[in-house]
Amino acid sequence: MFVSLRTITLPADRLGTRETVLVNLRAAANRLPGVVSNLVAPVYHQATINAGHLVWRMVHESEAAANQAMLSPAWRDHIVPTIAGAEVTGVGYRMTQKSPSAEGAKIWRGLLFSCFPPADPALVSELEQRTLLLPKYVPEIRAWGLNRAAWSEGRKPIHFVWEQEYDDIAGLTGPYMETPVHWGIVDAYFDADCPEYIVDPHLVQVVAAIAEPVIR
Repeated sequence: MFVSLRTITLPADRLGTRETVLVNLRAAANRLPGVVSNLVAPVYHQATINAGHLVWRMVHESEAAANQAMLSPAWRDHIVPTIAGAEVTGVGYRMTQKSPSAEGAKIWRGLLFSCFPPADPALVSELEQRTLLLPKYVPEIRAWGLNRAAWSEGRKPIHFVWEQEYDDIAGLTGPYMETPVHWGIVDAYFDADCPEYIVDPHLVQVVAAIAEPVIR
């Protein structure tokens, strides 16, 4: 399976059309080829960074199907007019590292980030491995996926998508953020005062309420 994930920031003069855009994206996605599942939701009001107003996450049968969707007449006729003038940050990725859950979590969080171009590949790999320690020490993470981007669009390139599901927002803002694995190990790669610093400070943290599992 292949995922395309986009955050959409509407211009100030279109904020009143947010609900219309949400409805149109849900309907238009049903016309696209090769779509397995589709989430279009308002961005949650807590714990978001550079996330805009809406998040749109589609699962496709394959990367080829995702590309076909963007080249289809339905995309041109329905998607392009719907998001015209909006700022879009997007990323496509294969779900190669994941741990789904059959439980009905209520909150999904995605962190989209990139490493500086000259970053040592060994440090990048180390960041991946240490990020994957978090589910072992934070039981509030009900499901997770950490995957490298195949493509991205927006202000800056995106190299990684780190997503989780929680029963509530407190699982993210509390135990996740407060565990020593987070602030004592993983945060070093994001902190300019640490020798491990390799992550570009422009990142996107997007949170949405969900009615069913997103990571499958």
